[in-house]
Amino acid sequence: MQILSLRSPRLNTRSMVFLALLMALELVLARFSVGTDFLKISPAFIATALMGYYFGPWWAAAAAAILDQVGFVLFGSGADFLGYTLSAAVAAAIYGMFFHEHSASVWRVAVATLLVIALVNVVLGTWWLVMMGFDLKVILWPRVIKNLIELPIQAILIYGVLKGVTAVRPSLA
Repeated sequence: MQILSLRSPRLNTRSMVFLALLMALELVLARFSVGTDFLKISPAFIATALMGYYFGPWWAAAAAAILDQVGFVLFGSGADFLGYTLSAAVAAAIYGMFFHEHSASVWRVAVATLLVIALVNVVLGTWWLVMMGFDLKVILWPRVIKNLIELPIQAILIYGVLKGVTAVRPSLA
């Protein structure tokens, strides 16, 4: 059994439309974010996980990178920072590697969510904020605590959503 999937499906018209719908869903969910610049909470991770589940690491990462730029053009404030585009692509690729062509299991969802939160949110996200002028000593611990609180919430939500869509997967993609 393969632990990680490094494949992405071929896109036809139907799957491209479905990918675009998931991208639109992520844009809408991202609008419901709350918090400050360095402590932001958003349900958009659900759409990112679904893109990884249905389209694998490569298409999900490409869609997430494009979506980050589209989101900035439509709703952005401040300067466009490509570090966050890279973070979005890495998170989507991790979800794609763990979820595409695999059934949702507790350990698979837990490890993928832990990797995204630790690597993308805490390490890369904090690094980008430090590069933009925030003080590491001030933002690190609040971000770690926020992400530790978010970890079980995200894992439970992703697991529930993936279990829910497993039954309809053959008819969607």
